[in-house]
Amino acid sequence: MHYRAVALSQVDGAGGESIAAGLAERLGFGYLNEAVIARVAADQGLDPATVADAERRRSFVERLTHATALGGLDGIASAPLYPVDQTDAILALIRDAVRDAADGGDVVLVGHAASFACADRPDVLRVCVTAPFDSRVPRVAEAQGITEKEATKLLRQSDAGRASYLKRVYGVDGESPTDYDLVVNMARLDSDSAIDVVLVLVKAPDDLC
Repeated sequence: MHYRAVALSQVDGAGGESIAAGLAERLGFGYLNEAVIARVAADQGLDPATVADAERRRSFVERLTHATALGGLDGIASAPLYPVDQTDAILALIRDAVRDAADGGDVVLVGHAASFACADRPDVLRVCVTAPFDSRVPRVAEAQGITEKEATKLLRQSDAGRASYLKRVYGVDGESPTDYDLVVNMARLDSDSAIDVVLVLVKAPDDLC
């Protein structure tokens, strides 16, 4: 097997989480997403919430829950995307934890800008799972039981937060397809088809990669 690990990035509403989980299962790999936060917190004796905030990348579900706690989805518009009292040291620890996991191999890394953390690793397949904004809106609305107007607001907030994280941690002013080895557009694919596409590359002989 040419690639020892897969770093999968995603935009909310594109179905990246289910693709990553299915890919890990079919490869017999470990699956590492929010466990990165727990690992850094345990190693450093920190509250996992502190580490999660420092990364400035709360999960979509967490942001939705936070918005509900504020008394409605409108509350998320006036709240900052991420806390402002974060340290670059914790962000560096998260990056290092991702790279350490890649060093171990046999793992699918999801989120945490893993593709950028492993940009210099030829043995890590960097995959971006994306979809047009208009196709993500109804998926999120159905999954969360909200209106498409509410889903549109949440996705815009999510996309802005993702761009902010990439810029702050990796200096990425604008994400490009060339940042990845493979870009999967979920506009017309289902999860199984997307997994099949990634598997072709992961399992390809060395001389074909």
